[in-house]
Amino acid sequence: MVSEKAKERNEEPKRQIGLLDLVFTSLGGQSPFLSILTYGITAFLLARTFASIAIILGTLLVLVNGLSIYILSKKFTQSGGYFTYSYFSISRRLGFETGWIYLVYSTLYGSAYVLGASFILASILHINSWITALVILAISSLFALLGIRPSAKYAMFASIIEISIMTILAFLFLQSTHFTFYNPFSIHIPIGEIILAILFGSSIPTGYGSITPLAGEVKDPKKNVPRAIIIVILLGGLLAAFDIYAISDHVLFFHLPDQQLNLISLIESRFGLLTLAFVLFAAANDGILASLTFILASSRTAYSMAYRGFFPKSLAILDQKRGPVNATTITIIVYFAIVIASLFLSSGHVFSAFEFIGGGSLLANLFVHITSNSSLLRVSAKRYRRRISQITIGSIALIFSLYILFESAASSSPVLVYLFMSSIISGFLVAEVIDIAKEQQEKEED
Repeated sequence: MVSEKAKERNEEPKRQIGLLDLVFTSLGGQSPFLSILTYGITAFLLARTFASIAIILGTLLVLVNGLSIYILSKKFTQSGGYFTYSYFSISRRLGFETGWIYLVYSTLYGSAYVLGASFILASILHINSWITALVILAISSLFALLGIRPSAKYAMFASIIEISIMTILAFLFLQSTHFTFYNPFSIHIPIGEIILAILFGSSIPTGYGSITPLAGEVKDPKKNVPRAIIIVILLGGLLAAFDIYAISDHVLFFHLPDQQLNLISLIESRFGLLTLAFVLFAAANDGILASLTFILASSRTAYSMAYRGFFPKSLAILDQKRGPVNATTITIIVYFAIVIASLFLSSGHVFSAFEFIGGGSLLANLFVHITSNSSLLRVSAKRYRRRISQITIGSIALIFSLYILFESAASSSPVLVYLFMSSIISGFLVAEVIDIAKEQQEKEED
């Protein structure tokens, strides 16, 4: 008789979330408000009043990469996302490498936004950054352990509130100028700064990377996953562009020194403590949602890799209501280890830790997109005459990802690049060890 645990291991995850659940869960992974505070303000400092257009252009660039994943998500509807694409499209070993680097990306990305939210809250409320970081991560971990459905419902509720806050904030900035709109094309900026601003703008609508690993628990995944990818990219990018336009309008109208722009201080001085309280909620919410979203994505990737025999089988055990609980528990432990180690090694300089961890996640994310774009080209090459459009999308996305990877590596610290390359090499070594062990096991069975 087959044991109950063995039955659970062989079952597919229960499909229990719909399009709206998926959209708002993924939107939380973008950390909309923290993205404006970081990437959005940086784009503004580079392109000034042209920044809103730069963010829209960056969103269109992300959409090209998103279209590549859009096509692949229609072909593969199991859990695992990028790992699954490479595993079935290219090779077993590259599938493992892709999943390995995705786990590096997702754990670093989610941890980085815990640190980012902690920095905002600690600096304004004068609370110890260790306390804020660990409380944020504890809340997101609790939701993750409850399962994907309660997590998705929380993400929907919290994301709607945050989107409302960001929209109201934009209208407050516009109202302060008596709705005196400016022409974003009237300023002359060096093309190099515009391109750099576009690249920073493209870093905002990236939460869709958390959608595909959850595909195995989505109702009607062939329709809902691709739709969610497009909605999340456009909604996140256009909302950020609207906010940055409103902020730029305020700065231009009141002749504020843009090089010294501090958005939190500006909100407090212009709109009072009540508005600041809502902004602080948005910052805390971003830390919780981003880490929750990527804990879910990381654990589902680990589950899928265990299901295919790359990780211990215990990580592939499913609970009917809570999903892969063992994989989720291990993922949470890894998140706590990253956050605690980052705070310890940075000696409490939270923003420095955020920048370092965030930079590492950016490099890993680009590698994952390179392999997924290669997967699309590999799939499309079988009937290339009928799939010219797919090959074109995959080629453009691949070239764009390679360019950003080389540019990012050139501007990153050598230590960060060494660690990134070490993670790639270690992935190949682990894959080799797994293959040797399996070959040995097969020989012993024969």
